[in-house]
Amino acid sequence: MKRSIKLKKLLDNYQQGWSLEQPFYLDNDVFNAELDAIWKKYWLFAGTIADIPKPGDYFTYKVHNDSIIIIRGNKGEVFAHYNTCRHRGSLICLEEKGRAPKLVCPYHQWVYDKDGSLVNARLMPDDFDKSEHGLHPVKVEVTGGFIFISLSDNPPDFRKVADDYFPFLAPYKLENAKVAFKKSYELRTNWKLVAENFRECYHCGPAHPEYCSAVIGANMKESAAEVLQERKVEWERSGLAVNNVEFENDSFHFAIRYPLRPGVLSYSTDGTAVAIPMGDHKDYNAGVLGLVVLPNFWMDAVSDYMWTMRVTPMGPSKTMIDLAWLVDKNAIEGEHYTLEHLTEFWKITGEQDWKLCENNFAGIESSRYQPGPYAPIEIDVVKFVDWYLNRMRDGVLEAASAS
Repeated sequence: MKRSIKLKKLLDNYQQGWSLEQPFYLDNDVFNAELDAIWKKYWLFAGTIADIPKPGDYFTYKVHNDSIIIIRGNKGEVFAHYNTCRHRGSLICLEEKGRAPKLVCPYHQWVYDKDGSLVNARLMPDDFDKSEHGLHPVKVEVTGGFIFISLSDNPPDFRKVADDYFPFLAPYKLENAKVAFKKSYELRTNWKLVAENFRECYHCGPAHPEYCSAVIGANMKESAAEVLQERKVEWERSGLAVNNVEFENDSFHFAIRYPLRPGVLSYSTDGTAVAIPMGDHKDYNAGVLGLVVLPNFWMDAVSDYMWTMRVTPMGPSKTMIDLAWLVDKNAIEGEHYTLEHLTEFWKITGEQDWKLCENNFAGIESSRYQPGPYAPIEIDVVKFVDWYLNRMRDGVLEAASAS
């Protein structure tokens, strides 16, 4: 109850259009409230079907104390289960990824099928009902090859996300893609500072010379309007989706297509293509497709590769960032792409961002930190903060009604 009172006071004191007060970034009670109001309620990006191309392929994803198994079924379906045995609670999958014809608990060898049903409970009595002891399911949605899970029994409707994303993602044919590389980072920062950083380009000019060399208008010193209008005509002629999806009301997803600079073919440090075009793409003229699903998914895709970012909070001051680079499954390493050329652009740009986010957090820890006003060009940060605060207000109301 004290936690709710403290949080309600913080929420009531918020000044619209300004950054958040210090406890929103540092306080453990606020972090625990976020777990309840956001991370256990909303849809979380887990991975892609390219991570589990064959039946029995699985990976695990841990959100706070909950480890989740995401596994490919015999008919290509995707199942998600809590990674806790129904016998005495042991973890079942101990590795981050693998292949399992059946899920076997390493403790007492209870055996589960890919759909979570219990198929063998060794040495249990004859009247033991296996049908009552399947793995606890996790809600799962797959859209355009992206796998989202929710730890809620009643998550927000996902249909709008799926409908909006389908025309953007269809040309990439993620069922015919492969994961070329992955990299993870543990940052000393609050997850919201990562989200804020990736919702504005106010910092791009001084911080991201490589990014600004690739994306017209990113430096905030020039307009991309003329090039954008020309490219839109080309994109529509090629059958690519061009109508942006904006955050509105309490929506939690976003989509945009924007142009690379003339002569730049891909997200690369030299502007050249890094791989063969993905899926149905025939050339390198698709610009950049950017997707966001709050609270933890960011993606940028060009004609020849896709870059995904999964954000997971580990505590008020610790955030895990998991990155993946996807290419067409017919792209052969060493022939059609090299890992260095494929990954260097986002390694450089990402690591610039990680440093900014850690510096931001260290400054917020100061005894003299106080909220400051957002600039007009940070309107998308304001939208994120408003979305976050509304979710937290909902959480306070739910906690009050339950007490």
